[in-house]
Amino acid sequence: MLTSLSLLAFAIFTSYHTPQVDRSAETEYVNDIETYKSAVTDRISLDTRRMKELNARLEIKRAEIGQNDENELARLKEKINEMQTTLNNYEANGWEEWELFKVKFENDLTEQHELLINLIIKTSNSLNNDKSIQSFVKR
Repeated sequence: MLTSLSLLAFAIFTSYHTPQVDRSAETEYVNDIETYKSAVTDRISLDTRRMKELNARLEIKRAEIGQNDENELARLKEKINEMQTTLNNYEANGWEEWELFKVKFENDLTEQHELLINLIIKTSNSLNNDKSIQSFVKR
């Protein structure tokens, strides 16, 4: 009887399999973060280039443009830099938090982009009478 119980206990313990964790969902999540970071970095890089060109144009025509435009550009630069830092420092804390982060970040990024484009258009008349600013905005 002792032998039977021992064999039964041995069979129970050796037949137990620990379930395998599905790593594909976690990998997909990490890949999504990296893909989004890369895409946003490209978009921020484009807007940074636009800000540099606009800043150069502001320098050329400083006397014709109000200080408000320069201050607005400085605020945009600061906000974009803060957003880049926030994105770079994001740590993976689960899909739900990542999705919420992306929605808020995307809204903020779109808002900053629109503010920049509006500033470019607003200052285009005094900065560029030959209308070449339009091709700059469409890049």
